[in-house]
Amino acid sequence: MMKFLPVLIAIVLSLANFQIFDGNKNPLEPIENKNPRNHLTQDSANRQEVTAKVLSVSEASSKNIDEPEEEPFALDSDDNIRIIRLTWDVVPRAVKYKVSFEGQDAVSYTTGIEVQVRSNKPEFKIVALDFNNKIVKHNVKIISSEDNPLSPRTTTEFDKMSSPPVYLVYSWIPAWQADHYEIQLFKDGELYRDYLTDFHPKDDNFDFYDKIPVLEEGEYYWRVRGMDEFDEALTNWSEKNAGNSFTVTSPERFCALGDSITHGGGSISVPPSTVVYNWENYCDFPIKNLGKSGDTTYKLLDRFDEDVLPFSPEVLFIMAGVNDFRGNILGWDSVMNLSELRDKCESHGITPVFITPTPLNPDLIRKVKFIENPPYDWKEQRAYICDWMKRQEHCIDISEALSDSNGNLRADLAVDGLHPDAEGKKIIGQAVENWLNNYLTGGNSNG
Repeated sequence: MMKFLPVLIAIVLSLANFQIFDGNKNPLEPIENKNPRNHLTQDSANRQEVTAKVLSVSEASSKNIDEPEEEPFALDSDDNIRIIRLTWDVVPRAVKYKVSFEGQDAVSYTTGIEVQVRSNKPEFKIVALDFNNKIVKHNVKIISSEDNPLSPRTTTEFDKMSSPPVYLVYSWIPAWQADHYEIQLFKDGELYRDYLTDFHPKDDNFDFYDKIPVLEEGEYYWRVRGMDEFDEALTNWSEKNAGNSFTVTSPERFCALGDSITHGGGSISVPPSTVVYNWENYCDFPIKNLGKSGDTTYKLLDRFDEDVLPFSPEVLFIMAGVNDFRGNILGWDSVMNLSELRDKCESHGITPVFITPTPLNPDLIRKVKFIENPPYDWKEQRAYICDWMKRQEHCIDISEALSDSNGNLRADLAVDGLHPDAEGKKIIGQAVENWLNNYLTGGNSNG
């Protein structure tokens, strides 16, 4: 096990969790005017950075995960005030959730919230809203309620994935009054990585993108705890469960290399740690997720040896190009990188299968204001990439299913105009499944 890890600047576009407004006062900003930043987009010009110090093992609180937990932290005593943590299931296409109680409103961008209450039996109403504040679902069902929680609740769904991404995204319900967080990853019962996030606004802190891939075989588990402004523990460590535990094995027969579309996440506020927006989840065949948000074709080529070869795949699905043509990279340059990726695959006995890059919806991109407007010729550059892919031996063309009559990404499939949401990811996943069915039965695998 490495005793020291390199200093890492881990960058994530973290999203707002909640802000409570006193029902008897005028709020500074109505809930209807609040929307999250788009953490799915990893452009340096379009994200707010969250840095994390990577602690060496010698610096970290390197307890074995089987050791008993420390004594719970005591909450400030007040018979009339307590903290309640609520959780609910993700609602597709919801960008935020309005939580009403005791004459107050709070807004959450994740599937839970911790709030302060005074009454003995507070009543809660949760409504799911889209980006335009239209109701997606009335009366969202609360699946759990916990008084005075002593540790954060993790929200990763690794147990529902055939294989978690090699670039992990840790996510949790923020702890009441936590200033920042410590995150630990364990491998085979020993501390493997330790991150200490810098201060970040309390309502913007519920996920963290790991920039170091998890490639070694083993049994893994991660946990998080809230910290105060003096780097002292404010909460206990989160509990180990199936959702924050996973296994890495090799070889993996089928792998997928790509950018944020492959990495996962959607509806602006839902990170790749949630399965509903991961296209691999809609394919009946297990596929190892090698996606990394923000990657261009050049970056995929650059990390091929490190991230792909350890898993010795038989088939590698390559979905790339959207960050090229929306970032003023010529289609010719993209094709050169993709050609090298193809040649690398073939030299290692890997079958490359290209998936045409998703289109954009410039009107939605301008509306959400999270992403730079694409260049005027993005369609021309995308067409150059798609035409080349369709001339390869193996290609899955998803263009028609995702495009409207103008050749843009269908508005009903993406909130931000860039990342397909659940229905869009389902289209991609089922197209891959159809290709694999043909491939495994010896049929025509180009589609």
